[in-house]
Amino acid sequence: MLRRLLPFWRSARRDTLVGTILLTLAAGIELLHPWPMKWLVDYVFGQQEAPAWLASLFPAFADRGAAGMIVSICITVLMLAVVHRTVHLISQYLLIRAGGKIVAQLRCATCEHLHRLSLTYHDKSKVGDSIYRAAYDTTAALSLVSQALAPALTGILVLTGILLVMSSIDWMLTLVTLAIAPCFFLLIRGFGKRIERCSKDYHERESALVSTLQESLSSIRAVQAFSREPQLNQTINEQTGRSLGALQRQVFVQLLFGSAVGLAMAVGTAGVVGVGAWRVVSGYLTIGDILVFLAYMGMLYQPMNAFSQCANVVHTARTQLGRVFEVLAIQPQVVDRPDAVTLPQVRGGIAFEDVAFEYEPGRPVLTDINLSVEPGQIVALVGRTGAGKTTFASLLLRFYDPIAGQVLLDGRDLRDLKLTWLREQISVVLQDTILFSATVAQNIAYARPSASPAEVEAAARRAQADEFIRDLPQGYETMLGERGVNLSGGQRQRLAIARAFLKNAPILVMDEPTSALDSHTERALVAAMRELMHGRTTFIIAHRLSTVRMADVIVVLDEGRIVEQGSHEDLLNSDSAYRRLHESQWSDAALTDDANVQPDVSLATGE
Repeated sequence: MLRRLLPFWRSARRDTLVGTILLTLAAGIELLHPWPMKWLVDYVFGQQEAPAWLASLFPAFADRGAAGMIVSICITVLMLAVVHRTVHLISQYLLIRAGGKIVAQLRCATCEHLHRLSLTYHDKSKVGDSIYRAAYDTTAALSLVSQALAPALTGILVLTGILLVMSSIDWMLTLVTLAIAPCFFLLIRGFGKRIERCSKDYHERESALVSTLQESLSSIRAVQAFSREPQLNQTINEQTGRSLGALQRQVFVQLLFGSAVGLAMAVGTAGVVGVGAWRVVSGYLTIGDILVFLAYMGMLYQPMNAFSQCANVVHTARTQLGRVFEVLAIQPQVVDRPDAVTLPQVRGGIAFEDVAFEYEPGRPVLTDINLSVEPGQIVALVGRTGAGKTTFASLLLRFYDPIAGQVLLDGRDLRDLKLTWLREQISVVLQDTILFSATVAQNIAYARPSASPAEVEAAARRAQADEFIRDLPQGYETMLGERGVNLSGGQRQRLAIARAFLKNAPILVMDEPTSALDSHTERALVAAMRELMHGRTTFIIAHRLSTVRMADVIVVLDEGRIVEQGSHEDLLNSDSAYRRLHESQWSDAALTDDANVQPDVSLATGE
């Protein structure tokens, strides 16, 4: 785990190093705390003669004045406390800042990796779980640095210093103190795996709860429309109960571990008190010596107790960071080849050669797809729901790679081209309109952030969106809610189309571009679309056949295969699947006459 964290630690090296040095210095200052008590007991109360170095440091000890010695001792205690707390405060700040930098690096890397992962991963993973790993599990790095690694390193140094001082006071008491040390390591080893299991269980249950909340809130309209609030609340209550139970089990194990450590410390303290009292009675030690030794013994158990707490933090952090590194270990399935290139110019010729694709093994979605599209041609993909039309476009965008065959752009396999460059050559209007919590202008400019306001407005006019945008409270600067919830479906789709206009790429893919528009707006938009399509290779995916009559070639898909292709007129004048789809839509439109929805006359007459 530490090795995997190392690349994210480099930006925090200075803070970690300085913080650890200061923490060690603070620990060294803390070693001096018991000595003023010895001075008080031996030199003030016990009337023993102070050593020369102390008398030279504090003249009151040379003069043997009780008041002066007490004042000197008080000043020493105060100065040690001030210096110790100041150094300790700075060290903790630096270590927390270092941990924060690591968290920031790790979080950004995780988010970047999630954005690069292929749709195959996102299709199978819950958004809430990915959010939890990126936003919450990464914070374990902060705990690991500030509450485990640095304290453990400092504890080792302090422990060494304390043992040296204690052995210089009395070797027998030192051995008695160390006799309890193996118990700490046995307890850490014994409780470690159990703490790790409980922590993993808790965070997995928390992740499941976050996934449910994210899914329910992003689908709040469906939840309320179907009155699913009671069932959803029951699900959340059950998941909350399971999460709370996992947390209680984790806390109980941690408390049990702490109690066992405390009991071991009590046993060690009792042994030292017994042997120490005997040594004082026997005249081997002074009262001041035993008081100092007991103080150091308490300080000795502090790093031992810190080691146990560090082990607790490490086991918990290893669980959380393990979940993060699980994501980072997943490799995108769609990546650039080492020798990927860009084309000096895109003509727009597209070819599908013996292409096959499946989302799940054994369940083909596309089979034996062969299609050649000339530069500048308009191709319409039609077929019943589930025929594979959207998957067809997804392969062109390299959201997925085919399992067999190849897709070519101007004679080059898409897998030989740089992925980012390839997608820059394609303007897309997705079937599910994606808008963001930003202004209208920013949403349109998402396709080309460098576009000027004039270019954004021109794209909106061409998409028949300018009129309704200007009616919004702040026009193009109106903030949209998440996913554009404060707009109608048709308005959202026109913004998505404006985005495609603005990108102005040589290849255009429209997945149901007019599905949410009324007939009047659709006819106006189709006129603008004709202008945009001129000289560009265009793929139109549509269920409403009224949007495909402008196509040069209509490709009919059925169960993942191309069953026929031709012009609108040719297919209507033959016994074709396209003609049957057309007649089916005409019949459906006729049935809606009572609802004041008239069939598309231009389609019926072949205009």
